[in-house]
Amino acid sequence: MAKIFRTLFPLFFWLCPLVLFAQEVFAPQKTVQTINIDGVLDEKEWENTLPVVLDFEVSPGNNVVPKVETTGYITYTNTHLYVGFYAKDKTENIRASVRQRDSFGVWSDDLVMLRLDTYADGRNNYLLMVNPLGSQLDIRQINAIKEEEQFDSSFNVDFESAGTIVGDGYQVEFKIPFASLPFPNGEDQEWHFTLFRKNYQQGNEVFLRSQPLDRDNACEICQTTDRLILKGIEIDKRFELLPYVAGNISGQRPSTDQPINYNSINPNAGLGMNLDLNKNSSLELTFNPDFSQVEADVTQIDVNSSFALEYPERRPFFNRGTDIVKFSDGAFYSRSINNPLVSSKLLSQGKKGRLYFLTAWDQNTPYQIAGEDRSFFGQGGNSFVNVFRYQHLLSKNSRMGLVTTSRFHQDGGYGNLVGTDGWFLLSKKWRLSYEVFVNFNKEPIADWIETDETAGAKTAALDGEKFSGDALYVEAFRSTEHWKSFFAFRNIAPDYQADVGFVVKNNRRWTTLYHEYQSFFERKALQFFSLASKADLLYTFDNNFKSASIDGIFKIRTYFNTDISYTYDFDVFKNFKGRDYKNLGVSQLDIRSTPSESFSLFMNMTFGKDIAYNEDIPDVGKDLSLFIRPSFQLSNKFSLSPSLRYARLRKLDSKDYYFNGYIGRFTIRYQFNNDLSIRLVSEYNDFTERFFLQPLMQWNPNPSTVFYIGGNQNSLEDFNSEFYSPFRVDETQFYVKFQYLIGL
Repeated sequence: MAKIFRTLFPLFFWLCPLVLFAQEVFAPQKTVQTINIDGVLDEKEWENTLPVVLDFEVSPGNNVVPKVETTGYITYTNTHLYVGFYAKDKTENIRASVRQRDSFGVWSDDLVMLRLDTYADGRNNYLLMVNPLGSQLDIRQINAIKEEEQFDSSFNVDFESAGTIVGDGYQVEFKIPFASLPFPNGEDQEWHFTLFRKNYQQGNEVFLRSQPLDRDNACEICQTTDRLILKGIEIDKRFELLPYVAGNISGQRPSTDQPINYNSINPNAGLGMNLDLNKNSSLELTFNPDFSQVEADVTQIDVNSSFALEYPERRPFFNRGTDIVKFSDGAFYSRSINNPLVSSKLLSQGKKGRLYFLTAWDQNTPYQIAGEDRSFFGQGGNSFVNVFRYQHLLSKNSRMGLVTTSRFHQDGGYGNLVGTDGWFLLSKKWRLSYEVFVNFNKEPIADWIETDETAGAKTAALDGEKFSGDALYVEAFRSTEHWKSFFAFRNIAPDYQADVGFVVKNNRRWTTLYHEYQSFFERKALQFFSLASKADLLYTFDNNFKSASIDGIFKIRTYFNTDISYTYDFDVFKNFKGRDYKNLGVSQLDIRSTPSESFSLFMNMTFGKDIAYNEDIPDVGKDLSLFIRPSFQLSNKFSLSPSLRYARLRKLDSKDYYFNGYIGRFTIRYQFNNDLSIRLVSEYNDFTERFFLQPLMQWNPNPSTVFYIGGNQNSLEDFNSEFYSPFRVDETQFYVKFQYLIGL
């Protein structure tokens, strides 16, 4: 017996982790009851459903028993998946407000979440979140190394939800059409899933799951492994039409002392179509699409940037499915397609591969040239764009892909790009990825960019030159519960250019080493901390030493649900436009805090020595920049959020400034319910002495149907002399739009 015990004892400990993180099988029954989605878990409606207990606290505890009780319930019909949650807690501890659909404010509330991996292969997870008042947020999570690259908020699932706060917590119901989810063909399905809940204890976030989370495994989505068995479901092919009608009227003062002259009303109409070819493939067509943004971009300060700044995509047509064309390189940037007259998109995802094919006729083509120390930008005419992307799943832990983009200008010239990439999960701790691209270009002969400067070996002006270049990206990443490390190498040739992408820097061989220690604690004052160092070394293709920098990084999570990060970026050496600079140190402080439901704060501040990049003779100055955005939830429907961006660079030898200014922004929102809201955005830009006001009323009952009416009121810099206030209106526009999803 002792011999058997000695043999089995090590085996027991070897198997323990496998048992702890084992996959469970859930096979719910089909329901014959009619479930009314009202946020109340009626016993008769949910009596035959499958209960799933959320019995693991994964943060701040490490797979410990939760302090609150949460149970999920699952059932389905031929056409819909139903999920219910009963989240128990003291009602005074529950954070919840009525939120606009897909608002990230939902994440700041208490919430419950369904994680789905419908292909059961760890490529991505679909996250469907609902707060206690029924407000929705849906996101696709992919297995990227950087956290900010993991989440695709453009992903949408048209599902119903409702929530109700009850005496001992809250209840939430989901009704998810199978037609709105991507999954393999077949009436019998086996998906992977996890149920999740976020709540607050003594002001701090707590995460609960229905299965444990291994902190030594860097791949979070690979740990959605519980099996959900569904039998005999119906797969409906969607045929959707999305017509819209819109109109606007605008006007402007001819001079400072005259009233606004209004133009005639400008009507507009267009049509979108979405056709499911099968369960895995869909074709989207859009004619004369209205890609106007409902909310203006948050203005960035670019007064000291020699490179163009990137803005997020907000247009739904271009957002859908674009997680497959996100590259470290920036080889595809959807906002490079500025004003398409017509566009089509084919999306397909099978067991072993994904395909993305986009075409567009762009009426106002942006033209961007990358450079070593600056980028150049111009506005062109008509062009035809193609983007083809295929990704093949070699195994659950590896995939490779191909991509090609092309742009042909009506005025002559073209830009072609071909590339391949790969992602390999070598173990649960190690990941390796690469990207390789080659471009072949001919410039148009045009006056879009007026400059005598050069970009690499060619002129920056558009004079018909032919050129080609290449780019290589390699990254190895290791992650455990306490250690994170990565090595990255980027090799970008002087003539590398991506005409349908966002690449503003080239002529660089860039090596990065990063190492971090982190630890988790179950304490109020210290829940998490990390110490990290990063080193960057940069050479040009001529083997000229470009820069060397060392960073020290410290992070902590403490009282009041507050994350604090401090980085000291020390540039030992930097060369810019042929001039050498040494010992430039910049500190950066970031604070994110949500101490209560009614108040949250984000702050970013940098200070130290930096270069005045846009001066004729760049020199060093004392830098100070600040961004602060407090948010106030005055009731569960009314919120306001002011923000301030301030930047200055003072000369070292005097009290004069290279630049000194600010941008103030103020947003007020009233959310009548989850679908209807009004909001007012105002902004004053001190750098341009320009003010704008943007009111909007919006009704958005599903991801595609929308009605809004609003306007833009602007002051003009040329009119803002010392005798006129920049807060008056010199230019105005009013607009209305109605877009309605028709399912056939």
